[in-house]
Amino acid sequence: MDMKANLLPTVSLTKSSAAATTAADTGADDMTVANVRNWLECVRSRKTTNANIDAGYSHSIALCMNVAAIQTGQRITFDDAKQQVVIGGHR
Repeated sequence: MDMKANLLPTVSLTKSSAAATTAADTGADDMTVANVRNWLECVRSRKTTNANIDAGYSHSIALCMNVAAIQTGQRITFDDAKQQVVIGGHR
């Protein structure tokens, strides 16, 4: 196609002036912290979490469908009987 390669510039890791960051702060939001805290408390106490595993599974299906739709630009459906995400009518 007569196009130039889109390459990143070569960088020397040994001569870098940037300091390595070792902080554990990932900038987590309050809802993520609350979710992890709930899960850990339930592991310790053996109580049920705020959301059950079916809610988590349904949420992950929705996220997979969203990513597939963004990447393909096609309509995405879910075949509940086969437990498969269907892209544009194809599996």
